Amino acid sequence: MANITGLSGSGNECCQLVGNLSLSGFNGCITSINVSANTEVIAQCATPQIGPTIGNVSLTGYASTTPYVGCPSQAGVSINWLRKYDCENDIVYFINSGQGSSFMSGTFDGIGYVSLNMNIGRAYNVINANSSSGPTSLYLSAERREGYGLNYSGQIFSFDTSSLSSLVISNFGVGSGDMYLQNFSLEASPGNFPTVSYSFLFTISEGEFI
Repeated sequence: MANITGLSGSGNECCQLVGNLSLSGFNGCITSINVSANTEVIAQCATPQIGPTIGNVSLTGYASTTPYVGCPSQAGVSINWLRKYDCENDIVYFINSGQGSSFMSGTFDGIGYVSLNMNIGRAYNVINANSSSGPTSLYLSAERREGYGLNYSGQIFSFDTSSLSSLVISNFGVGSGDMYLQNFSLEASPGNFPTVSYSFLFTISEGEFI
């Protein structure tokens, strides 16, 4: 994929092919990416106060290029970040508030690159079925195990929620500044490549463009 920046001043800036999008710093194949941002505006004493601009990157891709042969399985983690805004200097500080709640559903047969950091002892049966692809579609019916934190060593970005440094990654060609991992999910379906989804937070300073 190629530089996300268009050709300034030419008619080609609207003809950006997804096959030419260039991103760097990751290991694996991505299938989609979405970058957005939102500026907080607070009405205080009838005067709008401009707050921080927070961006979000949603990324999906393949955990590996080896077809999965086990039973349908899913895993994920949600990481909480406390936000502190220095309005005088227009700086947002993201403060990690723990490894986050996690889960694993199914057995992930033959996949050794995902595990709960702590099993909290809560488990129950879940089901996920969808007939939109026809009555022969496979569905998930498995035990879901709740946990605290997750260790993932597959593609595209590996991380261990017990290590803060692995949750903050350098910019990989989109957005602005460092990226803070907020959500992650892994899904394995028989006969297909295991897929992963990530959500990252970032901040944009005043006058900065993405």
